[in-house]
Amino acid sequence: MYLTYEEYQNMGGTLEEATFNDLAYEAQTYIDWVTFRRLQEEGSEIPDAVKQCMYHIIRLIANKLAALQSNPNGLEAHNESGAGIQSQSNDGVSISYNTLSAKDLIATMNEEIDDTINRYLQGIRNNLGKRLLYRGLYPGE
Repeated sequence: MYLTYEEYQNMGGTLEEATFNDLAYEAQTYIDWVTFRRLQEEGSEIPDAVKQCMYHIIRLIANKLAALQSNPNGLEAHNESGAGIQSQSNDGVSISYNTLSAKDLIATMNEEIDDTINRYLQGIRNNLGKRLLYRGLYPGE
C-alpha cells in the first residue's frame, strides 16, 4: 500500500482504520490505473508526492460517499458564497437552488480526483526514472 494508516493519521486523517483500508485500496487502484502501475516497480520507496496524493484522494472519496449517503437523488451544490442559489425573483419571491444529481456528483468528484493526480504526480518519476503520468510506453512495457 502506498500510504499506511499511521502515515494517514500523521497527515491529519480521521477515518477509522477499516474505512481507511477500503478507501486507500480504491485510491491506490485509481492511481495505478492512471500511472499504468509504474509505482509497483518502486520496491519499498514511495515518493512523498504519491502519499500526499493518496491522502487527498481518500478525502475526496470519503466526501463523495458521505454526500451520496445523505441524499442520493439530488444534492445541493453550493457556490462560493455558500448560498447555492441559482436564480431568484423579487416581487413573486421565488428562489431556485442549484442541485446535482448523484450522477453529476460522481462525475464532478472524478474530475477532482483526476485534477489531484495531475497536480501531485506531474513530473514525478519512479525509481527506474519513468515518469508516472507519461502516456506513452517505455521500452519493455
